[in-house]
Amino acid sequence: MKTPGECQFETRAETAREPAAGTAPLRSHNLRSRELYWLGLAATTLAFVAGAALTWRKWPDILVDFGTQLYIPWRILHGAVLYRDLFYFAGGPFSQYFNALLFKLFGVSFSTLIAANLIFAAALIFFVYRYFLAAADALTATLVAVVIVAIFAFAQYTPTGNYNYVAPYSHEATHGLVFSVFAIALLSGWIRKGNVWHAAAAGFCAGIVFLTKPDIFVALALAVVAAIVLRRIRCGANGLARSILVFFGAAIVPSFLFLLYFLHFENLHDSARSVVFGWLPLLQGTVTKNLFYRWCTGLDAPWAHLREIALYFVVVVLAVTVFAFVAWQMGRLKLRREWQWAGALVLITPLLIWLLHFGWYQCGWALPLLSLLACVLLALNFKQLEEPVFPLLWSVFGFALLAKLGLFPRIWHYGFVLAMPAFVSSVYALFWLAPRLLERQFKVPAAPFRLMTGLVLVVGCGNLFHESQAMYAQKSLPLGNAGDEMITYDATHEASQGIYAALLWTQKYMPRDATLAVLPEGVMLNYLTGHVNSTPCLDWNPTMFTVFGQTTMTDAVETNPPDYIFIVERDYSDLGVRYFGSSPDYGLGLMQWIQAHYKTELLIGHEPLKNGLFGIKILKRLNGVSAASEVKVKG
Repeated sequence: MKTPGECQFETRAETAREPAAGTAPLRSHNLRSRELYWLGLAATTLAFVAGAALTWRKWPDILVDFGTQLYIPWRILHGAVLYRDLFYFAGGPFSQYFNALLFKLFGVSFSTLIAANLIFAAALIFFVYRYFLAAADALTATLVAVVIVAIFAFAQYTPTGNYNYVAPYSHEATHGLVFSVFAIALLSGWIRKGNVWHAAAAGFCAGIVFLTKPDIFVALALAVVAAIVLRRIRCGANGLARSILVFFGAAIVPSFLFLLYFLHFENLHDSARSVVFGWLPLLQGTVTKNLFYRWCTGLDAPWAHLREIALYFVVVVLAVTVFAFVAWQMGRLKLRREWQWAGALVLITPLLIWLLHFGWYQCGWALPLLSLLACVLLALNFKQLEEPVFPLLWSVFGFALLAKLGLFPRIWHYGFVLAMPAFVSSVYALFWLAPRLLERQFKVPAAPFRLMTGLVLVVGCGNLFHESQAMYAQKSLPLGNAGDEMITYDATHEASQGIYAALLWTQKYMPRDATLAVLPEGVMLNYLTGHVNSTPCLDWNPTMFTVFGQTTMTDAVETNPPDYIFIVERDYSDLGVRYFGSSPDYGLGLMQWIQAHYKTELLIGHEPLKNGLFGIKILKRLNGVSAASEVKVKG
């Protein structure tokens, strides 16, 4: 008898004494054996260790974004208050304060974040492996886990780093993803068993996600709604209201704790604003209207992007149809399984050779319709599947999260987080769900179909991994000392030369207690040199103005002028402007003030913010001394 509040799902496999013809489960005892479980886990672990080793310390970008992920927790550790003393809009407060806690416990260094992020990534991949193993088999679980490792966790497909799980452009993105996966796993346990503690733990994880990134929380919220609906349909209303109350009660806890923290420094209004600060940019209409946002979401060329989405999906459907037809013909010939595999391998070899040179970089175009199809197939066949809860919730989450990319779905750039769940649900649908349904409905032998599909996926995975490694191969120059060492592009790269020279000059000539501001971007130099920015302005890209206001940021510099200012080359054409100081709407007033109050100490490389050539100009605040003659250093 079921206890109140508990509900065990009764699938067809559990209720039928003997399965009907053609409805036997695809997976066999061998594919769920303990030996294959450990073998798959060992293969995943080996891939994870190899991925980390081959990319060791090459993950961050030396100028763009990641510097804030080191600088902010360092300053929080020394008493700064996020949003009040450190202007930041990439997400809510959880990640920066969590990293500050790590710095307090284990020391301020890049190594601390490396260790923590590797643990988070390993936990995410283990959860994915364990739950897809329960939903499918060891082959599927291993494939999806290795896909995450090879394509997402350690990858770099663009010259800019930061789009990986070890040194992300925003820890709010990776933390939000990891805690969403935890919440989905706990929700699937709650649906199956009805334990209130599952609901409480899932709610607490969801509360943390609320304090990371809004887009990830919205996607998780849709998965939560799906979980409640599933629970209601399958188990009725018994105990549902209590579980929902417990879920939302636990979800409030993280925000309440942060509110109490901020109240030590701010009034109630400002404290509440700090708790929900990650959501405020959504209220700024200009943020979603700028050129970068339109490019990110594909709204700059909607019809062209819709055509690509449809085209790639049709190609996948045609491939699946051909694979199914080939497997069906083999079934009609009643060939032994070994001969089916051999025949499938011979037939698919020419395609695999061609796919070695295919542009897998663009495979994200197929994801919206594939992930939607996965949701539909799982929902329609829910009762016929043995463990459908986790894959369905995962697929809903993945499809909703992919929506942030709009009409420009991609596995690179922001896709390293936003597209990963949809990619995994597509792999699950193609490698496990489709062959099972085809075998059940049309007597298509699953083995040759899975062999052909799996080989295509493996070739694609290998192709993308090779492309990422080619990018990492260009990095060989170490910057930073001891635990802060990071490896960037080699010494022939102009930006690497300039940053290396700036670090050496700072170490030799700048007083240890001198303050430093890097404009328009490059707070990594503050962190690596140990020099504090006397202002809360860490980044001067145009989007910051829409959140904090150009006047407020300019006043902050003029009120607390830093001892030194580094002007670093940075082109913001993707945001609708180009160079900082080029117009009244983008820093002209501050640049004029800087010219009147600072003198040039050194020019490294080319004059920055002029013609796209990299350079760093080092300026020192005037103290009644006339501006010194400019010194130029090249190489």
